[in-house]
This record gives sequence, C-alpha cells and structure tokens, in this order.
Amino acid sequence: MPAMSPDKAERLVVLTMRLLAACFAVTGLLFIVTPDGVIDTVDRVGGWFGSFAEAPATEQKLWLGLAFAYMVVITGIALIVQSDVRRFRPLLLVLAAGKAASSLAGGAFFVWDADVFIYLLNFLVDGSLVGIAIWCWALAGQVESAPAPSARTPSAAVTPPA
Repeated sequence: MPAMSPDKAERLVVLTMRLLAACFAVTGLLFIVTPDGVIDTVDRVGGWFGSFAEAPATEQKLWLGLAFAYMVVITGIALIVQSDVRRFRPLLLVLAAGKAASSLAGGAFFVWDADVFIYLLNFLVDGSLVGIAIWCWALAGQVESAPAPSARTPSAAVTPPA
C-alpha cells in the first residue's frame, strides 16, 4: 500500500483529534452531570451481552472529580494536537499512555474485583483509543517528515546573492 501524502495524513489526524475531543468533552460532561445515569445506562447495555454484576453507585466524589478532570485534560490534548500536528505530535503518546493506564485499570478491576460490564467496556474502549492515538502518532510522523516547501519546489529555493 502506498504511503499517504503528508497533507492527507495531517487532515486525517486533525479530523480524528476533533472527533475525539468532542467525544471526550461530552463524556466528561455526562460523568459530572449524571454519573449514576451513565453507570445505569451502561449496566443496562451490559445486560444485552450477558449477566454482569451491577456497577457500584458513585459515592466517592473525589474519584468523580478526578475522572472529570482527566476528561478535560484529554479533551485539551486532542484540541492542542489538532491545532499543529507536527509541533504537538509527542502529546499523542501522552494520550496513548493515559488511555493505556485507564484501559489496564478497567481490565484489572474486571478480572480481580468484580464482573462489572462498565469495567470491561472501559478496558475495551480505552484500549482501542490507545491504538487510535498511536496510529495518529504514526500518521503525524509522515507529516513531520514531509520535505520543507523549498525542497519540494526548486523555484522556491532561496539562492544567495552573487
């Protein structure tokens, strides 16, 4: 498969980051506005796939605040990256690390704590987002390695005065 053009790679990363920023923002707002509503809805969806334990209610507001803050931070990361893909490419690895930590924690809670669907869903969704962040990081590398405009068009090259 031929390599993607630097312009197309950049557009794809920008689009992906904008979509993720919107999703992260909406999810963060739902977490803070109706945390138990989110949990109850996910519990009901889990019932479609099997019999899972009910997720615990959100009683500890500290963890709710931290979850909301995390969603704000990753929304910001996505918005910053989309503003200048080449410059902010390293932030995609920060996003991937955060999502990996979240995914692995959800998986560990599911395996060693309780058979709760939202833990499994968190493991799967955030694990997928790790892959998306790394894919965008690889695409951004194509943008980063694009030749400078002066190298692409010989007529634009600057020649020293004689």
